[in-house]
Amino acid sequence: MAKRKSIYTKDVVLVMAASFFFMFSTMFVNPLINGYAKELGASSAFAGIIVGIMSLAAMFLRPVAGNLTDKFSKYRLSFIGGVLIFIGVMGYVLTLSSGWLLLFRLINGTGYVLCTVCMTTWLAFLVPRQHVGEAMGFYGLMNALAMALAPAVSINIYQKIGYRTSLLASAVSALLMIVAIQFVGDHALPKKRVRTQKKSFKIIQFNVLPVAILTTLFAIPYFVTQADIVTYVEQK
Repeated sequence: MAKRKSIYTKDVVLVMAASFFFMFSTMFVNPLINGYAKELGASSAFAGIIVGIMSLAAMFLRPVAGNLTDKFSKYRLSFIGGVLIFIGVMGYVLTLSSGWLLLFRLINGTGYVLCTVCMTTWLAFLVPRQHVGEAMGFYGLMNALAMALAPAVSINIYQKIGYRTSLLASAVSALLMIVAIQFVGDHALPKKRVRTQKKSFKIIQFNVLPVAILTTLFAIPYFVTQADIVTYVEQK
């Protein structure tokens, strides 16, 4: 019986590691951004807008990012996404006002959208079709690990070293993501197709709306809880 060839090549492992780093960077910031905005002088209402603007941007940008992945290499878009995340987080560290914090939150959100779409499709591109489910399971495990570890770390260290210094850990994680993808050999270039007719830029695929709605319904309570849990525990 022939030994099964492992699907976990160098490229697959690096993409999984990169997905952990960018997710860690984002989830590290989320529990802190509400309190940080208030520390910079934002009202409770404006702090809520700053927290939510990233998800709002993601809602509108994901369809665009999905179309872009069919036209450009996954590496290029992931690199741009990682750079935008890094710029956004460094903006958090350097800004002196909540207004600028909102702008950098949008930049961070744009990078996050590009990375989430590109990393998933990049990984699916790298593994044989019959093993996509297996690879996605481990990809999800890496994301879940980042989502569990990052908030725990950020909540524990920001009280000791302050918001600005602790946010540097998020910036370092984004930088590690950028470094990791430099060593991926297969950049997942889109296949050239013979154009028989002009392809339209499609924003909404109506057949996936039921799945999109389900995703929204479980994501809303998760992110609402994550955004307020730190200040809520402090008040208690």
